[in-house]
Amino acid sequence: MLSLCTALQALLLPGMACFSFAKADATVDEATEFSLIYGYPLLAYSDSAVPLFEDGLGPQEFLKKRKLAGPEDKSVVRPNSDTLYSMSLLDLSCDDVVVEVPNVTDRYWVESFYDMYGNNYANLGPISKTPPGKYCVRYAVEANEEPGVQLCEDCSDFQGFINSPTIYGTVTDRFLVRDNGTDLAKVHDLQDHSFLIYPIVRNTPHRLQAPPLSQDVLDSCLSNDTPTKIMQLLARLAPYNPSRNISDLNRVNTMLNRAGICDGDYTLPPGVDLAKVAEQANKSVVAQAVKPENIVNVGNGWSSLAPSAQGDYYIDYKMRAYVAKIGYLALVPTEALYPSRRDSSGSTSLNIGPREAYIITFVDGSPPLAPLGFWSMTAYNGDQFLVPNDLNRYSLGDRSSLTYPDGSSVSEGGTQKRAFQILVQPADVAPPSNWTSKSVFVSFEMNSS
Repeated sequence: MLSLCTALQALLLPGMACFSFAKADATVDEATEFSLIYGYPLLAYSDSAVPLFEDGLGPQEFLKKRKLAGPEDKSVVRPNSDTLYSMSLLDLSCDDVVVEVPNVTDRYWVESFYDMYGNNYANLGPISKTPPGKYCVRYAVEANEEPGVQLCEDCSDFQGFINSPTIYGTVTDRFLVRDNGTDLAKVHDLQDHSFLIYPIVRNTPHRLQAPPLSQDVLDSCLSNDTPTKIMQLLARLAPYNPSRNISDLNRVNTMLNRAGICDGDYTLPPGVDLAKVAEQANKSVVAQAVKPENIVNVGNGWSSLAPSAQGDYYIDYKMRAYVAKIGYLALVPTEALYPSRRDSSGSTSLNIGPREAYIITFVDGSPPLAPLGFWSMTAYNGDQFLVPNDLNRYSLGDRSSLTYPDGSSVSEGGTQKRAFQILVQPADVAPPSNWTSKSVFVSFEMNSS
């Protein structure tokens, strides 16, 4: 193990000198707290990427989910059980990458691009109205371009460029599935033959040579202590994966250096109690998440993240860390909204006793939808995963057999404002017969989105 660590460190060191900028005004503890918050999403990235390598999938290779999410699926937190996912790691260290997207008009879909910190900096699909065809994914810093989609009329074979703020990242495809039969087969065909990703030779190398993304880069020689692991990942990856806002790079690097990050390594500064600082960092993140400017109240105790606090976080590193913990790889609000029920303390957990239940009433009927849009209410356990139950029902929504009290169909009711209800109760209790098609089952805790 020692020789492996030494070899890996030698691989990572070129170009990773200590950051030398103006003296930071922050104390060492403050710089360490900042660094833990800044680097927290790298832990989520590693946790999602390492299983792909273990399954034999490298960058630019889609993991194609073939069935809808269930309780056994742990690759995505807070998954939609009516959406099929494909996921690929993105590595721009040696080559640029080409993605191809077809003209799909019969369902909601989105191909989303994330930097290593979980910023959803670009999306292709019907909501963003991007044309079908080929796109070249490149490193934004080297291209001297802002992150995002850059359409162009004279780009050879390409409809445009996807400018990535980091060298490593993630690409995900999400497809709405209407049923588990023929429609699922249609999505499989899209996954296999229409949505493609592959490398393309870059004419000039990057000025800063990053190692190819690998499992060793993400999990070799790291501490079992979570705060230490975050700092080690940050030391290893930050030089090749800068801040979403490149104008903030000087400040970020100064703080990391003061916190003990230098030459691709992390050294605990004298006198720093890392566990105590990590506890304070967590409190700071939670406090940021409940600030009024980061929450939109949608009524009756339900709220959603403010648009500036969801999906693409720019320099709000606390909200970036918060969402990485509760819903890593969240979409920007133009693609999806995630309302949750909060109690008076701001918690999204709802505790249900063995003889208790919740009735959720949609007072004005089915939520209004944009063309190709959908809605669903999903029950999650305390770990943000789907809850097992005998009916294998994990969510209810616009494609479910929901009815009004008189038995007429909600889905066929158009835009009429009539109330209907959903019953939420423990998984080990049989529902009343007249609620069987309108129940979602949970165990102890439920987060709805």
